[in-house]
Order: sequence, then structure tokens, then C-alpha cells
Amino acid sequence: MASRRGVGRVLVLLAAGAAAVWAVARVPGRATPAGVAAARAPVPADPRAPSLRVLYLGNSLTYSADLPRMIQDLARSDGVDLVYEQHTPGGKRLVDHAADATALGLLDRTGWDVVVLQEQSEWPALPEARVRAETDPAAAVLAARARAANPSVRVLFYETPAHRDGDVRVAPEAGTYAGMQERIDRTYERLAADLRGTLVPAGEAWSLARSERPEIDLYADDVHPGRAGAYLIACVFHASLFGRSPEGSSFTAGLGPAEASALQEIAWRVVRRRLASAPVAAPP
Repeated sequence: MASRRGVGRVLVLLAAGAAAVWAVARVPGRATPAGVAAARAPVPADPRAPSLRVLYLGNSLTYSADLPRMIQDLARSDGVDLVYEQHTPGGKRLVDHAADATALGLLDRTGWDVVVLQEQSEWPALPEARVRAETDPAAAVLAARARAANPSVRVLFYETPAHRDGDVRVAPEAGTYAGMQERIDRTYERLAADLRGTLVPAGEAWSLARSERPEIDLYADDVHPGRAGAYLIACVFHASLFGRSPEGSSFTAGLGPAEASALQEIAWRVVRRRLASAPVAAPP
């Protein structure tokens, strides 16, 4: 009997380990682990639609709640056949991607229209000297590698949301949500400007949504976006990619009409404010 119990415990541990590996090395198009995103059928591609090929390099802040597929579904609902690949192992930093054969091999492929870079959640809020010493060179390597294979590629910097209550371990000024978000936003804005990229101001939209619509819980936990948060970020991506509003989109990721409409409007308001000084490229 004791032997049977031991075998049972081993099987449970093996199953749990397999689930954890799948959650990190997830396949685009599958439902998100832990049921963060409601199960839904993907928006079908229109074979006559213009296409856009996107590569995501990041970590769990990119794959949580099936964010890339939300961005794809928004694009397809707007008449663009966005197709994507992602390399987003949990916890990875840009410096890891810059030394990762898989990430570099993906960047070396021809045909990418857009490459999205996302740093680990705490790093952009660290003291600036440390960020400049470690994050900046890695981001520069990745952006240059992307352009070497695809000279006309657009490099997007995904400005991530701060932790729900900040993290004082990162820096004294990051001990609140607002303080941490301000530091993150500043880093991504600088990277986008220095490396001739496009900022995806999801952190700014997140801050606005927290302030104006506190009843909408954007988080799945204290760090990662839940379904509503991922939808807000997807709307910011849509506006940043195409220079047009996601308002009125038929794709709502299963959110209620009023909630989806509010998040669409906030995303467009944030991106629209930036268009005059940093216009996005014309949509495909």
C-alpha cells in the first residue's frame, strides 16, 4: 500500500511538472493556462485581407491571458490578417534573449513586419544607471539584429504595467504602483526614442484605467494582466500598430459591451495623444 501511494505521488508530481512546462513554453493560439482568458474561437482570417507578420520576444507579461492572440483577433476584426510567433519563456530578460539562439534565430528570419520587445517586469524600474548598463545594450542588439534581416521592420517596445502595489525592493521610489509605473514608463520611452522604435504605451493606459475605472480589475494576480487587462493592452497595441481607434471593434474577448467600450476608448485616447509627435506608420 505504501508503495502504491509513493507511485501515486510521483505521477501527480510528473503531471504538475508537465503542466508548468506547458504554461511557460506555450503554443500560440491555445487557451491560456489557469483559465485566465475565457475560451473562445479565434477570429477567422480573411484570405483577401492585407497581412502583418509579428514576432514577440518577452516573457509572461506577453503571453499572459493569451495577449498575442487578442491582438491578432482585434486586427482580424479590423480587416488585417495579423500572424505571429512568440518566444516568451517566463521570467526572461532582454539580456537573456540577446544571448539566446532561439530568439536570435527568429530575428534572423526574413519577412517580419514588426518585432515586439518586452523587458522583465521589475527591470525598467531599477536605478537608471543599472538599466542603461544592462537593458539598453541588450535592446540595442535585438533591434539591430531585427533590422539586419528586415531593414523595414518596425521595432515596438511594449511598456508593461507595474505591479499592483509596486515593489519597494526594486527602488525606494517604486514602492507604490504609481511610483513603479512612472519609472517603467520613463525607461520604455527612452528606449523607443534612442533605438528609433515605436512605444506601445500600455503602462500609461493601465494607469489611466486604474484611475478612471477602478471597478475593472485589470490584474490576474499582483503582476500579470487578467482578461480585462490583456484586452486593454491589446487595444493599445492595435492603436499603436495601425494608427486608428479600436473603438467599436466586434472583438471584445468575452468582456461586457460597456467594459470593452471603456477600455477601447482609454487605449485610443492614450495613443492618439502621441500621434502628433510620433506618428505611426501607415497601416498595411
